[in-house]
Amino acid sequence: MSKYNRRYDNGNSGLWAGVIVLCVGLFILLRRMGLEMPHWLFSWPMILIAVGFVMGVKGKFQGVAWFIVTFIGCVFLIGDIFPYEWNVRRFVWPAILIVIGIYIIGRATSKRQHYEKIFSADESANTNDYIQATTLFSGTNKVILSKNFQGGSITTMFGGTELNFSQADINGEVVLDITTLFGGVEIIVPSHWDVKVDVNTVFGGIEDKRMIPPVIPSNKVLVLKGSCTFGGVDLKSY
Repeated sequence: MSKYNRRYDNGNSGLWAGVIVLCVGLFILLRRMGLEMPHWLFSWPMILIAVGFVMGVKGKFQGVAWFIVTFIGCVFLIGDIFPYEWNVRRFVWPAILIVIGIYIIGRATSKRQHYEKIFSADESANTNDYIQATTLFSGTNKVILSKNFQGGSITTMFGGTELNFSQADINGEVVLDITTLFGGVEIIVPSHWDVKVDVNTVFGGIEDKRMIPPVIPSNKVLVLKGSCTFGGVDLKSY
């Protein structure tokens, strides 16, 4: 993705975030003016729905994190609006697990087809130059040795993933797609790599623990994209 497209995406997500803040301000103003407003408009499920919507807009509604956040908000919102008619909260976690399972199957299938097209079109392509890892209720530790790493995707749910790029190399800009849900990801990169983070975080965080190298322009850029929900991503270098 070009720098222009990245700036456009960031501006677009900022636009929607501003619209949501504006709407909240208008609702509060109308309520202060004495107009009766439904109590659920200011509840935490509505916040989850708004956050999920912004995540979806920024990520072009790809992935599963935005859907899960919005789904949880909708379920609890229905319970607040219809506390007696609807008793759906007990179905929340089974439904989430079903959605996660469908997402993992679809993601694995699409990525496999993507890589098969690459390998069939480029005979020099090497499977070691790409990474695809799914960690579910467990832990994964991978050391990448490729000297021409081309990117890939990792999915971590209810577990942990560690990727060590200290012996790897890249040329130009490479994209690594990350989806983290109730889990943690640790990425170790060489100190001379430039790392750009474009990851949506909801009730999670990204911590850069790298040693700060001298400011030298680098043509080795690792772009982290995706989402981190109820989890964390740590960047390290040695």
